[in-house]
Amino acid sequence: MIAGALALLTLFLHASTGWRYGYFRDELYFIACAQHLAWGYVDQPPLVALAAWLSAPFGYAPLALRALPMLAAALTVALAVRLIRELGGGRFAQLLGGVAVALTPAYLLLGNTLTTTSFEPLSWTLTAYALLRIERGGGRRWWLALALAVAFGGYGKYSIALLVVALAVGLLATGRQRVLATPMLPLAALLALALLAPNLLWQAAHGWPIFTVLHGDAAHRPALESGVALEYRNLAVNALAFAAEQVLYTGPFGALLWAIGLIAPFRVAALRDTRPLSVAYLALVAMALLLGAKGYYIVGIYAALLAVGAVALERAARLWRASIAGGVVALGLLALPLALPVLPVDGLIAYTRTLGLTGRAGTPAHLIQPLFAEEFGWRTLARDVARVYASLPPGERAQTTIYADTYGDAGALDFYGPRHGLPPAVSTQNSYYGWGPGPRAGRTLIAIGATRIARLKRYYRCRLVATSDAPLKWIVEGPAPIYLCRHPIAPLRAIWPHLRWYGA
Repeated sequence: MIAGALALLTLFLHASTGWRYGYFRDELYFIACAQHLAWGYVDQPPLVALAAWLSAPFGYAPLALRALPMLAAALTVALAVRLIRELGGGRFAQLLGGVAVALTPAYLLLGNTLTTTSFEPLSWTLTAYALLRIERGGGRRWWLALALAVAFGGYGKYSIALLVVALAVGLLATGRQRVLATPMLPLAALLALALLAPNLLWQAAHGWPIFTVLHGDAAHRPALESGVALEYRNLAVNALAFAAEQVLYTGPFGALLWAIGLIAPFRVAALRDTRPLSVAYLALVAMALLLGAKGYYIVGIYAALLAVGAVALERAARLWRASIAGGVVALGLLALPLALPVLPVDGLIAYTRTLGLTGRAGTPAHLIQPLFAEEFGWRTLARDVARVYASLPPGERAQTTIYADTYGDAGALDFYGPRHGLPPAVSTQNSYYGWGPGPRAGRTLIAIGATRIARLKRYYRCRLVATSDAPLKWIVEGPAPIYLCRHPIAPLRAIWPHLRWYGA
């Protein structure tokens, strides 16, 4: 009853707000991927493209595009409550854990946006839950559930492999070798691999480009346009940022609750079955830090830890229970507009000014949520590019290619460009590179963005002709330069391989 009610409330919360702003840059890319549906992509498994493809009959409307992430968010809450029940948690624990998962800032963002991480909380919680049932003698069906959960996670994001390794470490470190010493383990592994085979074969056939993407991602870590840096090449500095982000993504009281869930299995006998999960978390953090991973790479684990923490807190003194539960709810609601578009954008800016997060010391107030900021400016970009395109002589226009150096700009121009008379855009980043330079000769390029302009100038004579500015988009990228490039040293198809870049 509690699980169903909280799941429905979570679904309603997302569905009632998911239309308010615009498309996140990755969503525009996923729409382009949906129009090139395949078993794999250079930088991701195919689940996000499939989700976008399913929204095509509805014109890729935001609510249709985000329907599966919203459903995943609701199911994650329901599953967390079920996990709490499995651990013996009563009404208080179920309500607290379910609300904590629903109001986790990272989960609110992921449930309201189509990204490769959107399905991670559900798939990781399913994996942890299935493993717990296996530990408790649940039988063959839970090995089947485990294989399905891992395969589902693999089609969403390859990081499920980190969880599998971490859970194996957790089982070994806590003396659960008997769980691994069963013929069901290789059978479950074979089933998961068989289900993932179409995507793995696609990656193999294309030379495993995901590893080149990950390398490029690690090498390309500039500060945001606002001057803030969240990722660093230096492992020690990146570790500090990584730790801070865990609190940011879960909220201070949420972090306290999952920290209780991390420690409680070694102090509460009734929770000892979740000790592998605690060790797995430490293994995840260690692997992430060694790989220089981004802070959000492990957010999928927190629903299970919050569930364990809620069960442990239910056994604590009433004052502790009331204080932490009140903090989770109060701070979760206070931070809600920062993680979910419940307010119009002007209202959000005013809200953050009231909280003292922006507009201090007489400085102008800004939109401070990076993900929200990346949902604005795309229509403006298409319009500004169209003006440059329309200014060309008709003969030259017919030979002109619209080139964007990032998949976000290319996706935006493909989505909004046709209504302004623009031809399809091309890009050399990630999957766009494999789709080629298009049918046009490319004797003239309208090139958008500054990421690859130095390289492009090796092959074209380029000059800056316009800048597309969207004030709300100031955090991550800022204004987009628009170049007019002529006089190539070779045909575009010959130049194309030299412009390829993989990464984010």
